[in-house]
Amino acid sequence: MIEPRELLGLIPHGLYLIGVRSETNKFIYTGSWLTQASFEPCLIATAVRRTHEGHEMIRKAGTFTVSFLGKGQLELAKVGFGNPEDRFEGLDWKNCPETGAPLVVDALGYIGCQVMHWVECGDHDIVVAEAIIAESFREGELLNIHDTPWTYS
Repeated sequence: MIEPRELLGLIPHGLYLIGVRSETNKFIYTGSWLTQASFEPCLIATAVRRTHEGHEMIRKAGTFTVSFLGKGQLELAKVGFGNPEDRFEGLDWKNCPETGAPLVVDALGYIGCQVMHWVECGDHDIVVAEAIIAESFREGELLNIHDTPWTYS
């Protein structure tokens, strides 16, 4: 027998920069647990660690953005792991016209999301959200965690 994580690590995980805005702050972080959950309405599901700064901000704001990173954008993906005060320094970003949350202009594109359901479970909560706006900036393939030196853990 093996540990379930050994097989779960084989699941392809795209890399995204997830943006959220509160009344007084903006925040962006790198996320990888995201999937489409419904065609109609157009829903996504993403996992947010309960101890993560973005968790409470998304819960309170009720909206967020997902900027899709392309292959070759590893350095951009690293932005979401940096010092929170420095993450926007040198980053080409703007506010989503529907949610007000920050999005990354250098990404493949983005979706703006409205939280529909919040499921508390494990060390991450599952956020189900409707994609209420989307924009494509360029064509390309999605950056996958398997394209990076990072490991699933």
